[in-house]
Amino acid sequence: MTMLARQSQALTFPRLADKPVWNFRADGTVMDLAAPTVNEICFVDMARALAGARRFDGRGMPIAQHCVMGAQAILNEGGTPLEAALFLLHDAHEWLLGDWTEPAQTLLGSLLPSLAVKSAIAQMKGGWDAAIYAAANLPLPEFWTTRQKKLVKTMDQRMCRVEAIAHFGPEAANRFQPSDPPKTTGAICIWGTARAEEKFAEYCHSFIGPDIIARQAALAARTRRRA
Repeated sequence: MTMLARQSQALTFPRLADKPVWNFRADGTVMDLAAPTVNEICFVDMARALAGARRFDGRGMPIAQHCVMGAQAILNEGGTPLEAALFLLHDAHEWLLGDWTEPAQTLLGSLLPSLAVKSAIAQMKGGWDAAIYAAANLPLPEFWTTRQKKLVKTMDQRMCRVEAIAHFGPEAANRFQPSDPPKTTGAICIWGTARAEEKFAEYCHSFIGPDIIARQAALAARTRRRA
């Protein structure tokens, strides 16, 4: 864990745009999506939102379930709790930014300069990833080891492949590079929203800790009251 992560509340992050980009919070107030900050990170709200959003353009499992099952697989394959925690939050920015699927990104890149599109999406995700991992007292992605980066990326790809096969049939395997199925806890089947939220929250408590969860909920509540 880095000193930067331990001092999460003292961290500031670069703005993503000069002008505010207003986005609704759960209570109807608005936040500036162009200003990543630890003050906005609430793991309770995150669990609820990621459980209600589904992968593959709404046709797959909840994003929260994907994150939990991938974290479970990392542990089942001998990974550490820290590595599982890094995977658990790897898509957490989608709580605020939505799920930018690969086909949608590819289509956008065919209509606009592709390098600019990729850079902009990476900048948005990276800004909020930094705030989220800092809030969780976990290493920021820029400080991950080579093993950690590879493990999270590879598990994401392996999970995506088995999810596609489970949801769309064996023909979907042809769209992916061959890989070993992750050692998930249980079969790949779509959870209900309530279960996905409960399991994501459970894993947050296990890997991040109840004190940090409570601290961030209180910090986010104070931020909303000042809005």
